[in-house]
Amino acid sequence: MEAQHNLAQVLRVVDSGQGVGITRRKKLVAQIIPVERPVEFPDFTARACQIWGKKWTGASSEALLDETRGER
Repeated sequence: MEAQHNLAQVLRVVDSGQGVGITRRKKLVAQIIPVERPVEFPDFTARACQIWGKKWTGASSEALLDETRGER
């Protein structure tokens, strides 16, 4: 595939998570690689409120772990 004439296709390949090598006279001169995307964590508090409703105290997992561990 020629990047010069098929840039949209090259970008689709990169967007899917693959890297693309760019060559000149059969020698690799560059690579286009996908950028790291930030990890998105779910909203655990909203999920807990949805499951337990008013029973949910809103304590964080760290607070719960500290409570079960006791003093160290």
